Amino acid sequence: MPSPAVPSPQRLLESLATLSYRSSELPTYLHQIAVGLAELIQQDWAVVTLCRGNEERILASSVDIGAAAEAIYELHGTLTGQVVSQRCPLVVPDVIADPQYGPAPDGYRAYLGVPLRSPTDQILGTICTFGRQPRHFTAGQIRLAEIFAERAATALDNYQLYEQQCELNTRLAAEIEERKATEVALRESEARFRALVENAADSFLVVDAAGQIVDCNQSACEALGYGRAELIGMAIADINAQMTSEEVRAFRQKLTAETTTTLESAHRRKDGRVFPIEARIRLFESAGQALTLSLVRDITERKQAEQARERLAEIGELAATIVHEVRNPLTAVWMGLQSFRDLELSERYQHRLGFACDEAERLRRLLDEILLCAKQPRLQLALLDLAGLVRELLPSLQAMPAAAERRLELIAAEPGVIAGDRDKLQQVLVNVVANACEAIAPGETVTIRVTKRDRQIACTVHNGGPPIPPELLPQLTKPFFTTRSQGNGLGLAIVKRIAIAHGGELTITSTAAAGTIVTVCLPESSD
Repeated sequence: MPSPAVPSPQRLLESLATLSYRSSELPTYLHQIAVGLAELIQQDWAVVTLCRGNEERILASSVDIGAAAEAIYELHGTLTGQVVSQRCPLVVPDVIADPQYGPAPDGYRAYLGVPLRSPTDQILGTICTFGRQPRHFTAGQIRLAEIFAERAATALDNYQLYEQQCELNTRLAAEIEERKATEVALRESEARFRALVENAADSFLVVDAAGQIVDCNQSACEALGYGRAELIGMAIADINAQMTSEEVRAFRQKLTAETTTTLESAHRRKDGRVFPIEARIRLFESAGQALTLSLVRDITERKQAEQARERLAEIGELAATIVHEVRNPLTAVWMGLQSFRDLELSERYQHRLGFACDEAERLRRLLDEILLCAKQPRLQLALLDLAGLVRELLPSLQAMPAAAERRLELIAAEPGVIAGDRDKLQQVLVNVVANACEAIAPGETVTIRVTKRDRQIACTVHNGGPPIPPELLPQLTKPFFTTRSQGNGLGLAIVKRIAIAHGGELTITSTAAAGTIVTVCLPESSD
């Protein structure tokens, strides 16, 4: 077996000098290594391979091997597999005569393979040469292959580090962009939240563990009459008119981060005025500091409304008592007057007696309405078709004295079931339709509609009479307010109470173009 001559040192230096590696040009560099090694040790073919697990892939070849360069090969039982497993050069002068290390590619017999060893002693791959004729390899040729293998291993290791660095840079850039986007979104979210807090109708107060205000919104400043710079740093006890500093500290000790505590108290403005408040208070942590957030609402109007309701309830009870006390003797008076009708009286006295009886009857009806208005309606609920009820009552409504010479028209009566009190709803229809008829001239029409609206059944009564002034509309449902000389001002007040008792509402609109529309909306039954 011949052994080709070892290249001269000058030729070796010239070959190594032609190798120039840049991290982004690894394929070209490895190709130069394969070509240079094949030429220097006079082998027919040289390849540089990358080995991972039990697979290898050709990274560079001294000759064009076409599609084979893209294939992935199994290491097990191959010459390359022996180089990787032994971690040292493998020399096979004739693979046919010595087949124990594995076969060579077709047409090749001599083999020299050297592992590519990284600085961390990791086997990255191999550099392998093949000859078509059997031959011996000298120690210098093997050493030369090792030098080229070192160059290839260094380039491959650097390239992998370069790829890792590029990947890391990409991830870092993506993470930086993500963090920037997150910071921008966070700043925007904080700005939106701050704007929401600043424009909130309720007061926001942030208080530290010492009971001092560390932040607040504009509503808090306006409610308490202080500027922000004045309010921040003040103690809660300075503005709370009902709690001392000790009581504030004791209250704070009961707070938790898991629950929100509601407190009713009173705050004192800078000018000394005290007003009732409701505060929803919760602990939270910010920058390692335990703080309390208080959402404070001025409940002056609520307290006034509660007091008004209590006064109305007292007035209602008083009215009911008076009605009961008056109605019994009034009934006796009325019955006595009725008995006088059997007497033979002059025309003058008959006229006075009739007038007295009519007034007594009117007073008795007024007392009944006062009693009805003063008491909370007690409902006998049953499932009713509101449109059917209106249709059934239409003849009775038409027969009312107020409806004489007026026309009642029911249109758009959509079936709709409600849970209602038949007698109370009949009273509603009588009051509303009577008012509508009295507002128009003889010969005109009152229109009644029953329609469905968002899980509600609406009954509207429309008349084309003169419009009601806008300033009077809110007054119409107040007891004893009336625009008619013969009215007592209780009809619409009773209608409103009945509608509310059914879970509904009463609305009144009036314009010169559309006329007056009274709408009673009642919840549609789900049964």
